[in-house]
Amino acid sequence: MFGFGNKKQDQDICCSGHDKGGEKGACQQPTSETMQQEGSCADTESCSHELAQLKEKFVRLGADFQNYKKRVEKDRVEWVDKSKADLLIGILQIVDNFDRALEEARHVQNEQLNEWLKGFELINRVLYDFLKEQGVEPITQNEVFDPTLHEAIAQLESPDHTSGHIIDVFEKGFSHKGKMLRTAKVTVAK
Repeated sequence: MFGFGNKKQDQDICCSGHDKGGEKGACQQPTSETMQQEGSCADTESCSHELAQLKEKFVRLGADFQNYKKRVEKDRVEWVDKSKADLLIGILQIVDNFDRALEEARHVQNEQLNEWLKGFELINRVLYDFLKEQGVEPITQNEVFDPTLHEAIAQLESPDHTSGHIIDVFEKGFSHKGKMLRTAKVTVAK
């Protein structure tokens, strides 16, 4: 029970509470009173056995606690990534609208509008840089339809494209840290 590694020391300590009037060996013949005090440690062998069991329990509890800490950390990281992904999806809608507005503004020829357009293109570039810093990458494979990367919103006959090839991209797709954040919305040739 005490685990000093020396049975004599363990026995002396175990028996020290049972010595009566200086008599040595009084713990060798336990009375009912001393048996109650000793509990399951009637002799050094049972004490050693109980010590081994307690050590084993301690090691298991330590391992369980380490596993718990790892699981909590993993859950925390997943929660943070999920929250970040939700926020980034909202930002992507803003980026899409910004891209559409810039595309339309490029068709208009106006000197004052061109100056504004340069400023908005700079803002757009900053948005894309921010997305890249956050681990967001645009889906660049937009030639052949892949259901893991694309969402087909229409199928059209096209003499210029073979079946299964993408005709047009309506909305860009993005991935976040290797996971699909948003699929690209595309038109596919029949």
